[in-house]
Amino acid sequence: YRRNYDALMIKSVYDNVVDDVDNVREWMDALRRGDLMLKKLFEGNEDEHGQLTPPNSPLAFTRVAESLLRSPFHQSGSSEKDPLRIEGGEAFFSNPEDRTEQELIAAIIDSLFFYQEERDVLKNDPLVRLLIPNPPGKYDFTIVCAFGVITEGEKGSELAAALKRLKKERGVSAIRSDTGTARSFEYNASKIEDAIEEASKMGRPWGLLGYSQGCANALMAESLLLSGSPYQQKILMSKGKGLVCRQMLFSAANGSLHGPASDVKVQRLITMAESFFKYQQGYCSRAFISSVLETLNSTMDSAGFHKFIGGAQTFLPDGNRAFWREAQHLPDVPSTVLRGVLENHTTPESLDMLSNLLTKQSGSALHDSQVHVYDAVGHPVYTINRNGRVLEKSDMGGSVQRTHHWSPLDEEVAFVKTKRDIERAAFECAKDRHVFPWVDVNARFGFIQYAPKDRVLEKDDSWLPINPKLSPEL
Repeated sequence: YRRNYDALMIKSVYDNVVDDVDNVREWMDALRRGDLMLKKLFEGNEDEHGQLTPPNSPLAFTRVAESLLRSPFHQSGSSEKDPLRIEGGEAFFSNPEDRTEQELIAAIIDSLFFYQEERDVLKNDPLVRLLIPNPPGKYDFTIVCAFGVITEGEKGSELAAALKRLKKERGVSAIRSDTGTARSFEYNASKIEDAIEEASKMGRPWGLLGYSQGCANALMAESLLLSGSPYQQKILMSKGKGLVCRQMLFSAANGSLHGPASDVKVQRLITMAESFFKYQQGYCSRAFISSVLETLNSTMDSAGFHKFIGGAQTFLPDGNRAFWREAQHLPDVPSTVLRGVLENHTTPESLDMLSNLLTKQSGSALHDSQVHVYDAVGHPVYTINRNGRVLEKSDMGGSVQRTHHWSPLDEEVAFVKTKRDIERAAFECAKDRHVFPWVDVNARFGFIQYAPKDRVLEKDDSWLPINPKLSPEL
């Protein structure tokens, strides 16, 4: 299953390059230039033990940062071009017709995947090299989407273009849950339940697509249905109309270190503010002091503030622990994940500070600016119980990619794009890879069925890589 998922991931990017979908060619060229730059920087570099520093080690991140921060491009007011833009080699993906199929596959693997060990495995896997497609036809399937902590809910546009292409090619509809920004587990889970009920009325099997904090919200909704009334359980487990698979994009279901780190900082800020105001109160009138206190009390008593605090609990260890302690999930539903690790050439300028904060606070650079790669999985990491073991067994995983946490976003982040982001194609990520490989791999393994009119395919076997008519033994 994992091999097929990774193979379909590469095929999705390959198809986007060949078909010139969105700006994927430009994005892949930027990834390749960054990969070549890293290899050039560390060629011949040895650590204190005489070993070559691998390009994806924590020490490598430090050296890359120091090297590129000394470049003219990063100096204030500089008009120099981005060094990753001009020193990374020719435009390899811009003219795919000039490359062989296998050259493109190898370049995609080297540019897209983070760990060298996983790259070597993928390059030697025949499933990857053959680019085997699924048979043509429409799928009998619906997606229930639950997006991140900052979202416009059902009015959002996350992955809109990719979901539209999936609808056109495979007949898969997507229902957006009307989740809110920085709201509690329970609130967002109730909105996802509403979307699930709508999907159930369509009479088709459905799957959960979670992004960032939406992964935790989707898992909470599944848990509430499984532990709920007979009607709720029927929605979840009805044969031919229930939950069949999950996809978790940059999952924050195990929390983020930004949560506890911010909690400590807020407490220190309150202490500092108290000391500051105590000194200043001797210079202010009683009326002014009373006015300030009333304003603070009104703010903290407001509904908006309490909703925000409820949403903040989802990032803190206590809230996360309470969720996983009580959670229940189906054991026969496979989960796939998409995880990423930032490097200098894949970091949007608006995420520079956030990613550096997380690296400094955690001591590890293996993150996508929001969650660490070892936390962004489809099962609980810090809570050990029966349900955790159930989810771990159904977690199919996915190879780690060189990308950032905002990879699924496009129009939502247009206002923060900078000149550097445009030159590095930081936000031009292949959007199809977030959904197409997940849907196709579950169709390949029978979790997703073809629509009734497309189930009988024996009369059309032209999709097969080898024609059975020419090979009777098949």
